[in-house]
Amino acid sequence: MRFKSYNILNMCKLYIRICILTLMMIVSLPSYSQQALSDATKSKIRELKQLVEKYHNEGNQKEEAGYLNQVAYIYWENNNGKEAADYFLKSLELNRSLKNFNAVKNLCSNLGFIYSELGDYQKAIDYFYENLKINRSQKKRPDIASTLQNIAQVQFDIRSYREAIANLEEAVGIALEYNDMKLAQSCYLQLAGNYEKLGNTQKSKLNYEKSAAILSQLQKKQLETIEQQKNVAESQKNLAEIRAQQNAQQLQSTMDTLAEIKESYWEIQLKNELIAKENELKDLALKEEISSRNADRLRFFFAVTALVLLIFILLLIYNQYRRNKKANNLLKDQNREIEKQRDLANEQKKKITDSILYSQRIQNAILPPKRLLNDLLNEHFVLFIPKDIVSGDFYWLSQKENILVLVAADCTGHGVPGALMSMLGIAFLNEIVNKIAINRHINSLQSDEILNELRRNIIGSLHQTGDKEEPKDGMDISLCIIDFETKKLQFSGAHNPLYIVRNGDLVQYDGDKMPLSYHKNKDLPFTRHDISLKDNDTLYIFSDGFIDQFGGDKGLKFLVKNFKELLVRIHQKPMEEQKEILTDTFNNWKGDRDQLDDVLVIGFRFAKKKKTGKTEDRFMWQNKQILIAEDTDVNYFLLAEALRQTNASLIRVKTGKEAVEFCKNNDVDLILMDINMPEMNGYEATSVIKGFRKDIPVIVQTALNVSDEKEKSMEAGADDYIAKPIDMKSFLIKLEHYLD
Repeated sequence: MRFKSYNILNMCKLYIRICILTLMMIVSLPSYSQQALSDATKSKIRELKQLVEKYHNEGNQKEEAGYLNQVAYIYWENNNGKEAADYFLKSLELNRSLKNFNAVKNLCSNLGFIYSELGDYQKAIDYFYENLKINRSQKKRPDIASTLQNIAQVQFDIRSYREAIANLEEAVGIALEYNDMKLAQSCYLQLAGNYEKLGNTQKSKLNYEKSAAILSQLQKKQLETIEQQKNVAESQKNLAEIRAQQNAQQLQSTMDTLAEIKESYWEIQLKNELIAKENELKDLALKEEISSRNADRLRFFFAVTALVLLIFILLLIYNQYRRNKKANNLLKDQNREIEKQRDLANEQKKKITDSILYSQRIQNAILPPKRLLNDLLNEHFVLFIPKDIVSGDFYWLSQKENILVLVAADCTGHGVPGALMSMLGIAFLNEIVNKIAINRHINSLQSDEILNELRRNIIGSLHQTGDKEEPKDGMDISLCIIDFETKKLQFSGAHNPLYIVRNGDLVQYDGDKMPLSYHKNKDLPFTRHDISLKDNDTLYIFSDGFIDQFGGDKGLKFLVKNFKELLVRIHQKPMEEQKEILTDTFNNWKGDRDQLDDVLVIGFRFAKKKKTGKTEDRFMWQNKQILIAEDTDVNYFLLAEALRQTNASLIRVKTGKEAVEFCKNNDVDLILMDINMPEMNGYEATSVIKGFRKDIPVIVQTALNVSDEKEKSMEAGADDYIAKPIDMKSFLIKLEHYLD
């Protein structure tokens, strides 16, 4: 009997231990789930590696590369950077052989981040630069900016603060160009940190202030979204706290129940022992029957308790499954929103790129055409390599009888900002040179006087006052006035020089050390050099883009010394061959490096006998009066320059209303009508004029590839249209049809 009682006691103790272990398993359930997830991850990696081997044996490099990427991403997500890098490198090798440059670009970016995390900064920079090279070749400027920022971060980590600043300044320029305020704010913040490391507290403070100003604006826009997210988070937090309290209450209830069961079974045990002692003489069979019934009840109770615990565990697992499913659905919704924003950004980027390409057509139309260069110069070349789609460098020339004005200019910046400055410079040069030639005499043209007047116009138009905070926009320039009869040349320059090579000797004429913008020496006049020329003298004017380009084995600048030696070595060769040598030299020197700036080099060989460049006699309209309705100065100057040698009388109005009033009171042989003007647009003005003067030909200026503008112009009564940018030869032939 004691043996039986001892077994019941041990069974109770064993039952209590099982319950406690079960509760411990419930409490530690998340760690077991984590272990299961880890095993699933390993299983997934094994499956992917089998697919990699399968497609490798089949020779399917595209599929093999794709599954290598998946293996690498899993390692990366689980903080195993070295294994991730190994598989990304294998994928990179395959994609290079497939010439899949988009994949190569993304893989280089991933490797840059991984090696940066691993502390191998040189490899990180190398792969980021390979990513940057592809972005530049694809002209993906927002991607260029992001990569420059990544490179700058690594350079900051290795204390290359000046190199980081150069990359960040280019990145912030692109960010502002594309109105990417988040990127601009981040770049300004990094610039502040680099300047702080260099000890330049003033620039560090300035960039911190710019970053803070942009961040303030971004935070205002995101305030409502953040508030909504906060409310959702608080709601989820409250729900989690309620569930945690419920789980704690259930756990405590279970523990209390177990304690009661334990106490109850101890009491039963004691009672059984007393009954056994008091009834030793009673029938053994009756005691055995009672003991058997107690054992059955104990087994039944244990089975019920185990079933309840199992159901509780299953409920917990199901609840965790529902939470994971909800989180996955939320992640999918976020990914769809990200893809939507990416597509919108790509669409906006395409529109901006198309706009810049159209700007390139306009800038090319403004630059002197090749036909005009061939007419006005003897043997010559123009090496013109913009850094971006449009250029901040420009060249310009004008002929006044036997005098030629030739200019090579370098505006502040490059790309769109530089191109805007170049158009401003061309417009002012047309106005200044024409005004001097008309109001005085051609022989009164002075190179220093032109630069003095050009500087005043630039300072006035940009409202420059010398404030430290205002942009220092302007230009450097080389200006030559050549008299072919007297063999005399005037030269004036702002920073940029003139080189003349004669019989193997190079003579340099320096420009003044001040730009065409607001400067401490803004009141000092520019210097004029009077030079006598000889036949076969070779002259060169240029911007600093060729000289300042980094390249070669050591990544240094080309330098003035090497540029001079190159010109002396090739100056006797034909000019087209010189251009080819300069182009090859520049490309070989640059190699795989990025082009630093716009490049412009003009060379020509002087000879007294030259082409006249006069307009054909067929386009002579000295008795005709042409009305130009155009509110934009640059567009008017282009038309006026195209018509200057026809000797036609030109009248300008700036609004459609002024065009109508002029035609009511004056004789006009032809009207060139712009569409977009204040007060009254070109459509309305054309319709009104045709209402009372149907005999006046009206030619409307329309934008290229805007199909409905032509139809609207014809509906308004226009006789013809001209698509911008204007081809000068076709332009004159079209006017000839209505004037002759």
